[in-house]
Amino acid sequence: MQWLLRYLELVLTAAGVVVVAVVFAIFRDVSAWKAATIAAVAVGVLHGSIFFAVRAAQRRARRQAVRQIRETFENLIRNKLQVVLFAAEVPSGDWRPAAQRAVEEIQESLDRIDAEPLRVRAK
Repeated sequence: MQWLLRYLELVLTAAGVVVVAVVFAIFRDVSAWKAATIAAVAVGVLHGSIFFAVRAAQRRARRQAVRQIRETFENLIRNKLQVVLFAAEVPSGDWRPAAQRAVEEIQESLDRIDAEPLRVRAK
């Protein structure tokens, strides 16, 4: 799938040329305009089908990646918030630095996720 995505335009071009050659070979007794029309329709259907399949695979991969990121991030935030809650319950000492550090780590994680593009690896 990764190879197909990388060279999609070339694959579609080659497939289009093959379809045009096959259509003209099959319909050699038909006028050139009719054969060209049949070839254009066949190439359009082929391209559309391939693009639909590729985009559907990308959407599935993106949804899965977002789901995994969300689960990981929820666990991270839950753990950091536990630090904040635990620090607030500690009677001795000043709990504010620990709580502030946990909040800053949550903010850094949010900033890191916002700054990084979503890279989805095709399987």
